[in-house]
Amino acid sequence: MNAADISQNPPAGAAGLTFRSDYEPKIDSNEKARIADVAHHILLERPRLDRLPPFGPHCRQGLVDAPSLLIEDHSGIQLAHEHGADQHLSYRAALLAGDGDLLAVYGEREPAFEAYCRDVLGLGSFRVIAPPIADPIQSLARACIADGTLLEAAAASASRAGALNLVPYMTTGAIWLLAAEIGYRAGVPVFVAGPNPQLVRAVNDKLWFARWAARLLGKAAVPENRSVYGMAALVGHMRRFMMQHRAIGLKLSHSAASLGNMVLASEDYAGLSPSVVAGRLRDLMAQRGWRNPFPLQLTAWEGPLLGSPSVQSWIPHVADGPPIVEAVFDQATSGSAARFIGGMPSEFGYALQTKLAHEAACLATLFQSLGFFGRCSFDAVVIGEDETTAKLHWVECNGRWGGMSLPMTLANRLMGDWRGRGFLVFSHRDEGLIGLNLAEVLSRCDRLLFRTGQKEGLVILTPGQFAIGRLDCLVLASDQAAAREIAERTAHQLAE
Repeated sequence: MNAADISQNPPAGAAGLTFRSDYEPKIDSNEKARIADVAHHILLERPRLDRLPPFGPHCRQGLVDAPSLLIEDHSGIQLAHEHGADQHLSYRAALLAGDGDLLAVYGEREPAFEAYCRDVLGLGSFRVIAPPIADPIQSLARACIADGTLLEAAAASASRAGALNLVPYMTTGAIWLLAAEIGYRAGVPVFVAGPNPQLVRAVNDKLWFARWAARLLGKAAVPENRSVYGMAALVGHMRRFMMQHRAIGLKLSHSAASLGNMVLASEDYAGLSPSVVAGRLRDLMAQRGWRNPFPLQLTAWEGPLLGSPSVQSWIPHVADGPPIVEAVFDQATSGSAARFIGGMPSEFGYALQTKLAHEAACLATLFQSLGFFGRCSFDAVVIGEDETTAKLHWVECNGRWGGMSLPMTLANRLMGDWRGRGFLVFSHRDEGLIGLNLAEVLSRCDRLLFRTGQKEGLVILTPGQFAIGRLDCLVLASDQAAAREIAERTAHQLAE
């Protein structure tokens, strides 16, 4: 693959966003016509899906050369907020922050991590505000709307610069309301780096995505699946699926990672009556906190699994060019429910990577035609005994930032062109981390740390996971072998 630097970068003041790509997919006229036809049918069903709601005269979509307010709010993801995602991950947005920016975080501030980002990584000086959380179920965006200190600081920054970017993890309705409130107070435009709330909810919906991905790319492009809207229908379809597949998966429509996945072995349900199956499912759902699970996706849980690639893209406005396919990563998962634990540049061959990049570009172009703007990734599974005969199935879209796109964008900032070098994202779990603070972790890993101006080392992505015995890291190195070695040495140092 010929490396190609993409020139569609946002203005210098638009947070820490720089894009590079090894892929230049070419979409031919027939594919463009098919994309237009699918978009037409989507909008026939939902005519307002491509329109921005009237959030006020100062609320815009895009990125400009201005300071940014960064906020990682997980309230749009089923179960994420309840499981502490905002508390543990809100500081991850600091990876995109720079001089003069604002960062909103959930809960207590972590001055040591702020200093680490500024002094060790060289990301610049940004102001951090932790709005009071009135209720445990309150989202970070809602807390920001209710916090006069944050609103005053954001409005002042916007007024001085003549504009402000709001760069969220995911553009929920509350994010747009926050932008509208800041714009009203400042009297200048606030640009939201993401799609409208209806569209972001649609593309992140596994049921919606499977339907339209199959319409665009063909039925063979997705696993066999059904959208299910109640327990009776689930039991009926499940019994038929289990006659054809050794295992089946149940997926919440808007969940992330493994929180919303449940994998069931067909043999465990063979011969059971519908009422017994329904009772077991209700118990399993209650144990997992699936209080309102429907609609959900019933899918074949396929094997043998050769890999779980993820294609990272940035979708600009149509006037600024086609979607950028930045990278194809191989994701590492753990357990039957496929919990994400890391990733690295894909080791699949040229033909499969090219197919992944091309089909992802078609999907991204479809979303662009619906008005999508911003970060988007597409996850797939590769099923078969070997790569040459394997099946490629698309399983979900993440119309938001995530566990690979944030480290990738940070690597662009720290290294410039890191392609061809070692890149490894990993999640290290160790109960010995519980109770440690960032200073202790940095001390143990001091000789391994990446520092501004260096070419390799360990980057800590967020301080909030120590409380649950987890350390999320990025390793940059000369090659993948060196990156793995640094990861292994990190685990050893933390165990001492």
